[in-house]
Amino acid sequence: MHGSLMNWLAAPKHGWQLAAFIFGGLGVGAIILGLMMSTPARYRKTVVALATFVAGLFYSLEFLIPPQLWPLKPHRNPLTDARPLVGEVLVVVFSFALLLGVWNLIQIHGHAIVKRSHGWYNSAAFFVSFIVILATGFLKDAHIKGAADVFTVTFNGFLNPMDATMFSLVAFYIVSAAYRAFRVRSVESALMMVTAAIVMLALVPVGVQLTNWLPKTGFLSVFRLENLGYWLLIWPNMAAQRAIAFGIGVGAMAMGLRVWLSLERGSFFDKQL
Repeated sequence: MHGSLMNWLAAPKHGWQLAAFIFGGLGVGAIILGLMMSTPARYRKTVVALATFVAGLFYSLEFLIPPQLWPLKPHRNPLTDARPLVGEVLVVVFSFALLLGVWNLIQIHGHAIVKRSHGWYNSAAFFVSFIVILATGFLKDAHIKGAADVFTVTFNGFLNPMDATMFSLVAFYIVSAAYRAFRVRSVESALMMVTAAIVMLALVPVGVQLTNWLPKTGFLSVFRLENLGYWLLIWPNMAAQRAIAFGIGVGAMAMGLRVWLSLERGSFFDKQL
């Protein structure tokens, strides 16, 4: 019975069934939000912390308890069978979070347009582009004639060139940051500049030609720029990257535990919900 219900829920829906699922999901979400808003303010943080803890506990137990250690027969962790359903629930939660972000943008840019604040025309451009992309996307999915062409022109003709422009501007900031970082003011900065110069020269034909007169085998071959650059990338650079990745992993685990146990105190928990 449980498997049949899961298969029916996961099966693709069309027509009135799809519309019923969409509006039913919106209705259930509205009811949950209404119940959350009707909860007294002093209890909302407790409800949020409890929901966060239960969600984190589910994935922790599903990952940490192997099937062989499950005491009941069959030796299978039942949480693993429920993981697809929980994943779909998370997608729904993410969708509501996306809608909340869109509503926040609408409020900010709408306020800028009403108040005619500095740069309000950028907010107007946001609304125009948002409405055009949203409308053409829905019309394309509805297979309206010509909507796919408008959608393609909107993305290929506007969005992709603007993305390329933004990345080209970022390149100038990277060059500026590199110039400031390579200014020799200490032994560490001098070492970094020499290392960067060796690696960059080792990756271009001109740099390889500078030490092409050295033998390709033997002790002196170590001082060829391509060999020095390869050694710097494989040994010191890789060791540093692994140390950074290890530190990031430990920090991410600590942050995950703090969020899971509701120990993190930021703008969310510092304000009255």
